[in-house]
Amino acid sequence: MGSPGESAPHEARDAAEFVALMRQLKARSGLTFRQLEERAAARGDVLARSTLADALRHDALPRAETLTAFLRACGEEGDAGAWLEARERLCAADAPGAGAAREERGGLADRRPSRWRTRSFRIAAAAGVVVFLAAGGLAGARYFGGQGPDGPAAAGEVKRCRNGTCKGKDPQEFQCLGDAQVASAVKSAEGLIYLYHSADCQALWAGIGSGADKVVSVYVKSGSGDALSLKRDRLLGDPAGLGSARTPMLPSKELPRHAEVCVTYREMEACTGSDGMSRVKPYPSAS
Repeated sequence: MGSPGESAPHEARDAAEFVALMRQLKARSGLTFRQLEERAAARGDVLARSTLADALRHDALPRAETLTAFLRACGEEGDAGAWLEARERLCAADAPGAGAAREERGGLADRRPSRWRTRSFRIAAAAGVVVFLAAGGLAGARYFGGQGPDGPAAAGEVKRCRNGTCKGKDPQEFQCLGDAQVASAVKSAEGLIYLYHSADCQALWAGIGSGADKVVSVYVKSGSGDALSLKRDRLLGDPAGLGSARTPMLPSKELPRHAEVCVTYREMEACTGSDGMSRVKPYPSAS
């Protein structure tokens, strides 16, 4: 939306200046956090407004995927390469070994070598490809009830899973967010609901973009007989309570035709499926 020259990410000397430029870009766009979330979803991207608000509130570098989705939502995808290159430069300028600690609060640091990461993100920006992240994918993820799915992980440990070994696991903790694709989505008065699938992990899960604090329960089925049903306090999400969440995974080698997620709120039910089916059903009000 901005005109050439309004943003100069290459001039940012540190993370604080970089994020300040992002705040200026949002201000120029004239868009609210909700509108940015909706514009991102319309482009097939995931940009939970709680995640973006948190990124702009702190003077720390955002995840590359969050930055790319934000730029596209603002209509600045043409400058994505310059922004990503500036971000990479600032990441490299950090003290050795400090990259993970200085990443966006609420984002896992990319563990790929810096040179590979720079090249891959430049290609992604040029092709207009965005790596999808589950809404609310934050570092230090825990159940809303306060417990991790498998207890605390050892510092620096990289966990992986595939197909059956992913069942019941956190897609973030087991590195399944990187290639996650949005299989379907539905918008209700409470927020956006997504069905995700990872080809690398051969698993699927549900993401709730906002309004997770109003969820009563979530039901997910893979289409092959596997299903899970859980209450709100068993959702995985932001321990700071910013209102976004995700479910543990179900194994799914390929995205099945009839995979589905249904979220029950206090006053409605919203469902979306890989077959293109989406529905929002308000509950009758008591009279």
